[in-house]
Amino acid sequence: MRVSLGKVVLTGTGSAVLMAPVFTAQAVAAPAPAQAAVRSAQNPRAELVGPTVHFGDHGAGVEKLQQRLKDLGYDPGTVDGKWGQATSFAVWAFQKVNHIKPSSNAGTKTWAALALPHLPEPLVPKGAKNRAEVDVKHQLLYVYKSGRLVLTSHISSGTETSYSTNGHTGFAHTPRGKFRVYRKASGWETSPLGTLYKANYFDGGYAIHGEPAVPLHPASHGCVRIPMGTSNIVAKLLPIGTRVYVRG
Repeated sequence: MRVSLGKVVLTGTGSAVLMAPVFTAQAVAAPAPAQAAVRSAQNPRAELVGPTVHFGDHGAGVEKLQQRLKDLGYDPGTVDGKWGQATSFAVWAFQKVNHIKPSSNAGTKTWAALALPHLPEPLVPKGAKNRAEVDVKHQLLYVYKSGRLVLTSHISSGTETSYSTNGHTGFAHTPRGKFRVYRKASGWETSPLGTLYKANYFDGGYAIHGEPAVPLHPASHGCVRIPMGTSNIVAKLLPIGTRVYVRG
């Protein structure tokens, strides 16, 4: 608001009269409001970072990696800060789920994915609440309990080639379809084609079983190979009667 001084006006008698001051409203620009800092909502896990670590390394960085993998439902073996084969198997599985080329090292891409991991979609969304899903295409095993994903593991399935082993010939194919665990082995078991550890049979002689050699490619006669340590966990998660879905 601005005040204008009164004007002096001569009257008809010649006397001067001071007119009342005039109040004139004038818009005054209001101060621009302070711009609030805008921050994108970040998942607290985005703070998870770690050093580049590799197979054979040991220390706090490896321990952090192992603990995170375990928290996410993978099996890195004992969380002891020592990167052995079990940790590699878990890293491979995690990298495949998160569309990272599997390798025995965890660098920037892997740590970023560990902070904000991809959650795989069920292969069989309306499958049994307690089930195993074998993803042959991506060489992965998913185990669900009460409808919740509790374990993700690297696997090695049938080579899809002909074989001749111990006098037996055939085609190394992992059967696709819907099955049930119908027999279990509590330890090592010998078959015509080799030995199996803690086998969970789901179709004839085909089983999900522990095996020392679980490479980054299909290598079995048709069974679903899983890491030795992981087979101890799977043996408890897949009682007789558990549904097994094989896809891919």
